[in-house]
Amino acid sequence: MKENNRIIDKIMTTILIIVSVLFIISFSIFTPLMNRPFYYAQIDKLNVVEDLNNYTGKDYTKEDVIEAFDDVMDFIWKGDEFKTGKLKFSESGKSHFEDCVPLFYLDFIVFIISSILLVTFLILHLTKVIKFNKIKGYSPLFFSGIITIVLVALIGVFGLIDFDLLFEVFHKVFFPGKENWIFNPAYDEVILILPEQFFMNCAIMIGSTLFILSLSSILYGIIKKKKSKISYI
Repeated sequence: MKENNRIIDKIMTTILIIVSVLFIISFSIFTPLMNRPFYYAQIDKLNVVEDLNNYTGKDYTKEDVIEAFDDVMDFIWKGDEFKTGKLKFSESGKSHFEDCVPLFYLDFIVFIISSILLVTFLILHLTKVIKFNKIKGYSPLFFSGIITIVLVALIGVFGLIDFDLLFEVFHKVFFPGKENWIFNPAYDEVILILPEQFFMNCAIMIGSTLFILSLSSILYGIIKKKKSKISYI
């Protein structure tokens, strides 16, 4: 019975590490996806309206840009009819946003499931139904933080070296065999309100959130290890 419990504890410890990594990643990605004010705050800073009008020769306003962005977000999250406000869009452009919907929901589902599992694990741990093993004196969360921060570092270095290539690789991985993510601004004006710098800022926000959560997990593991040492003195 003790041997079985030991094996179960090891299995649950491994699962906790994996679930914690998935939570950190999904939560970090979810942050800009649901943060419309994050986009609104960049409209002026990135000269979105000015660049849009310079390219189209029209006289769009900031309100038109916000309306177009909100229409796209409402399509993705609420299932509304696809619209881009007063801006033009093509069927190819529309199909790309349709391709994005499953990815947005996949991240949301992973975030929800990992959140529920973490709360469940916490309750089971506090009630001593499950005992999570320490690894070399560190809690499982310590290793979740290490794993995630290594992933952030690798992707971050890739992005700093060549963000355009990272952007291209991302789309080829998640949209295999498709080229509808390559927009022609003449037919899809909506891409003009989503400049590359905006996506880079989203990546920075995701990376920063990942780093903060990962570092918090690592520090928690270090503090817990130090406390356990003190308790034995």
